[in-house]
Amino acid sequence: MDFANMIKNIFVVGVTRMRGGYVCISGITEDGHFVRPEIKYQDRVGIHKTFLFDDSQNLVLRPLVKVELDFIRPKPQSQFHTEDWIINGNYKPKLIEVPTDVEKKRILQKHTDHSLEVALADQNRSLIIIKPQEVPLVDISIWDESLRCHLTFRDQAGDLHRRLPVTDANWLAVCRWLWMTQTDKKIIPEMLRGYLLDKEIFLRIGITREFQGQKWRQISGVFSIPDWLGGRTFADFGYDFDDHV
Repeated sequence: MDFANMIKNIFVVGVTRMRGGYVCISGITEDGHFVRPEIKYQDRVGIHKTFLFDDSQNLVLRPLVKVELDFIRPKPQSQFHTEDWIINGNYKPKLIEVPTDVEKKRILQKHTDHSLEVALADQNRSLIIIKPQEVPLVDISIWDESLRCHLTFRDQAGDLHRRLPVTDANWLAVCRWLWMTQTDKKIIPEMLRGYLLDKEIFLRIGITREFQGQKWRQISGVFSIPDWLGGRTFADFGYDFDDHV
């Protein structure tokens, strides 16, 4: 990958909740490579949630837009996480473009895999885009004082993927909003499925770092054409990356 210039644009395909106010960002470069930008802070590596916003607190780093970042060096891991890059945390992200639905669909389709199992077989990447055959089944529950959401779906190869946890910030923001505003919690899963009806759905699957001796699959992006959120983001729902959702 040619990063001689270091200032590069990426098409954002993931803003994921992590612990302690940190997020995971992923994107696709203009030459078609998946990347996971990270900042080297004094006490850890990652992306703090404050980096998503400009100095006026406008959200810049959000899903399905093109932003400009300053890349420093690659930091690939030996298994799965080959896409990691250290970026300049003093260089604030710049919004370059909000693509049309036609352009978003073109990019997502170009980088979609037919089979999740085949895509992960070589263990040389951790960022995958999959199209489910139909609207995924949704499950919401409270576990360990946290609101959790899981999706079950079949990929285009027909393989069934049961109850993958969702960490996508937009999806979790709406889950929390519905949980707080709906008296009947049982209808929330179907409400969420309703947002995706009659839309072309893309799921960005990610592989976690090792936890409890295993690397886990999760859904780091829930996208649709047209946009199931109508252009809104987690910021419009007051989502602050609280550890409880």
